[in-house]
Amino acid sequence: MRMLEKDIENLLVRYPGEFLPKYSFTVKGQQVKLDSYYADIIFEDSKGDLAIAEVKRGILNREALGQVMEYYGLLREKEPNRKIRLILVANVIPERMKSFLDEKLGIEFQEISISKIMAVASKHGYQFLDSEKPELLQTYKQAIQRMDVEAETAQRRVWIFQANPKRYDVLNALADESLTERVWLVNRYQNQIHAGHIGLIWMSGKEGGIYAVVDITSDPQMLADSEQSGKYWVDSKDRGQLRLRIKIRYRLKFVNNPIFREELKSFPGLEKMSIFRQPQATNFPVSNDEWQIILDILKKKFGFKE
Repeated sequence: MRMLEKDIENLLVRYPGEFLPKYSFTVKGQQVKLDSYYADIIFEDSKGDLAIAEVKRGILNREALGQVMEYYGLLREKEPNRKIRLILVANVIPERMKSFLDEKLGIEFQEISISKIMAVASKHGYQFLDSEKPELLQTYKQAIQRMDVEAETAQRRVWIFQANPKRYDVLNALADESLTERVWLVNRYQNQIHAGHIGLIWMSGKEGGIYAVVDITSDPQMLADSEQSGKYWVDSKDRGQLRLRIKIRYRLKFVNNPIFREELKSFPGLEKMSIFRQPQATNFPVSNDEWQIILDILKKKFGFKE
């Protein structure tokens, strides 16, 4: 199950007051054709002024800025006598980007968290475009059942691998269906992490928590990210670097329904997880008992256990 940009766009169009409460917007158009381009949303306020909203899942990048400026020029040609404002919408907006937009360009922005999107979708009964498909739910069920059996028999080691969403656009990387295999940095426990172990992909920050389960398919070795995976690094200096990493294969992704940090902390037996004690690191061990509790959470979350 993955959250598409189209889902965020649809929710903004249907319920603008939920996400942009300081504006009195009505929707003038969605996917509005401007020359050879399509603007995500054009709003109109109570004064008759227009606003172009460009929507991005994950982290806001500089390409979005170029896009919305292009749309502004094209709409200005069509509406030369109307005030036009620009709004960039994303799940994560780096602080330096906020300052640049606000102070240098005067462009407005709105950071909309995954939890907020989930809450509004639940409130209004919105079904994500790529969710609740029978074949997808069956895949989830099979993956969780296999992990449950493995936890009881194989006692495979489990590790958390943390990603900073302001450094690596983990949400879009997880949503990229072509990325079934990739690599992950190892900064600690390099002599204990091995092929055959399980990894939990953790996103840090306000929306911190577990977003995916992976199989570790190699021992730590000097590796570089692939070009396809490396494009999600925010800073180009991080791309193509030869560093100590492990190879992983995604087993289960639940971007729309992560297990948030606060939810994990609320379960007896998880409140002392190593990631809560040293949250700035990259790699963290998960005990067998902790892993079993997390599996139980997954089973309940996806309705596979009474």
